[in-house]
Amino acid sequence: MTITVNWIPTGCGAKGAGITGPGPVPAYPSDLLARINHLDLGAEDIYLAWELVHLGGNALDERLQRALILIILAVRLITAEGSTRLSLAEDGHLHNILSEFSATTDEREAVARLIDEAQKAAESANGSTLADLFGPSGAYRPLIIGDSYLYTQRLHSLEKRVDSALRLRLTGDSALPETAVTGKPGPGFEEAYQEVLNLPPLGISGALDLDDEQKIAVHSALEGKITVISGRPGSGKTSIVASILRVLARVGNPPLESIALAAPTGKAADRMRRSIAEHLAAIPEFSGADRALAAGCPPSSTLHRLLGYSPGQDFFRHNEHNPLAEELVIVDESSMIDLAMMDRLLRALRPETRLILLGDADQLPSIEAGAVLRDLCRSETVKDLGRAVILKKSYRAREEDPAGKQILSVAAAINEGLKLEDASGKPYPEITGSVSNIALNGVERLEPGYDSQRKELFALWLNKITTGLEGLNRPHEKVYSTDAAGFSPETTEELRTLLAHYEKFRILCVTRITAGGTGSEEVNHWFHQRWFANRYGGSRLVNVPAFLIGEPVMVTRNDYNLRLYNGDSGLVLNIAPAIGSRKLPARPMAVFPRSGGFAAFPLDALRSRLEPAWAVTVHKAQGSEYDHLALILPEVQVRPLTRELLYTAITRARKSVVIVGPAKVLDSGIANSVERASGLFED
Repeated sequence: MTITVNWIPTGCGAKGAGITGPGPVPAYPSDLLARINHLDLGAEDIYLAWELVHLGGNALDERLQRALILIILAVRLITAEGSTRLSLAEDGHLHNILSEFSATTDEREAVARLIDEAQKAAESANGSTLADLFGPSGAYRPLIIGDSYLYTQRLHSLEKRVDSALRLRLTGDSALPETAVTGKPGPGFEEAYQEVLNLPPLGISGALDLDDEQKIAVHSALEGKITVISGRPGSGKTSIVASILRVLARVGNPPLESIALAAPTGKAADRMRRSIAEHLAAIPEFSGADRALAAGCPPSSTLHRLLGYSPGQDFFRHNEHNPLAEELVIVDESSMIDLAMMDRLLRALRPETRLILLGDADQLPSIEAGAVLRDLCRSETVKDLGRAVILKKSYRAREEDPAGKQILSVAAAINEGLKLEDASGKPYPEITGSVSNIALNGVERLEPGYDSQRKELFALWLNKITTGLEGLNRPHEKVYSTDAAGFSPETTEELRTLLAHYEKFRILCVTRITAGGTGSEEVNHWFHQRWFANRYGGSRLVNVPAFLIGEPVMVTRNDYNLRLYNGDSGLVLNIAPAIGSRKLPARPMAVFPRSGGFAAFPLDALRSRLEPAWAVTVHKAQGSEYDHLALILPEVQVRPLTRELLYTAITRARKSVVIVGPAKVLDSGIANSVERASGLFED
């Protein structure tokens, strides 16, 4: 038998008796690569579409084969951008994507015809080749098609499973008993609740009493199997969590050791722990229950660690067959949880375990497909059952503070889709004439006409960091020593002050790589070179080390062995480590917060998952807080620049925001809202 192999750019099709596959090999659509190179698609997506058409296209002519490839690419694009399904409505996603593909009239007509035939094939399961590709809900086919949508089978299955699990929890009742878990006489829920309300922590302006919305949130969280609490940054979600824990510490059911605190990232988990500790430390009358809670507060962890993720095996230890022992799980920054992770979490909970989800439904959704928190907050079913609480007030940038009020006003205007020229009451500031006029107070706008002005801003930013703390401009001259127990209490306090100062300032970028010097990689390169020049007096800019002493750095990939997580922020400092009683010579090491103290790591051990963090993308900054930030917009509109990204960026700030970029790009971003298509909680 003779076999002829036709080689193509990304694979091969074999022609010969017995190995030709279900039909003739469709023409490889290499011309489509030029059409999609501006989108979140690549050659591998074209290859996958081509392979699927080969699988189920033997009854199709070349025109319909081409249409099928376009449909598969559209599904790939919409899921890459976070939606779980492709809308087939006349004015839905498919219509818009075909425009982005520059589809011809003939291609559009072929797509419409193929969709009609695919729906009929899925309904009848008539044994046609299209029925091998398209199936109805519940079928095991690569694509699931309905009257107005198209899913990949995996996302359809995940969405249905998450929807079912959430609905079971919403209708279940798990109100706390009125006595302690031991059965002995003790404070009931209402008594404990009132005691917590009567003993609030103290702040600068007096007692930090819970407002009415927060009280409702605490009460709701203690009564149902699932509660969703959404609020913008600084709306008091930590106060709600701390109050819930204080009530449970008094009631004793569940005991503190049966409660888990978690977040999608290590940084968010650590911030959750610190915020609760600060809340408890501010309580003036430290009762026995509060003291016990402070000493035995449930540890916070990433969701991956909570669920027992093994990176080597790519496996989660906890699932429906090996559920978590905890009776209550509280998850912060839940807007970052994608559909697949929510599925893993729900499957790992026992039926009686209660779940509390906190976050901001208006922020950027998860990087992967799904927008679970948003869908829950918008669901009429969830609202009718009283399981969603929306917090509206912010305590981070207080409204009585003029700068904070302006930040809140601009964020609210963006969230409403209010563009510059349409803004009534002028929530947006006027353009600052030059970098020298920037006051770092409230919201300011800078519209650079040339690259040098942007770099002038960077120079101002670096100066603010290096002159804001005595001795910080010469950190390479300082050596921090460790002993067998780690850093001394005095050194730990010095490191805490140093890192806190760096965390006051941050530059946020829309993308990692963008033409025109606006991507985080390019901004970090500028700071890296300038920091090196300042250190060595500008005498040489060759053989610059990858990381310099005194530079902020960020972890880009989880390392469960070292307990470092994606998004963790630290500093490169000169560390003299100790092994037993022997002191080693000082060397540059990356220092990160660790359980109330600090830990230092050799740079070589982290080099593949570490990057400078003078500037970070808005996605990386999600969940963080800064006193001052500068948001660097690209010079032209890019797909990631959306209303949600702008809102998320601006609400990271406590005291000031400088928006840098053209007004037309800002307006375009405000108009570009992330509307992820989803079938979750279709009421």
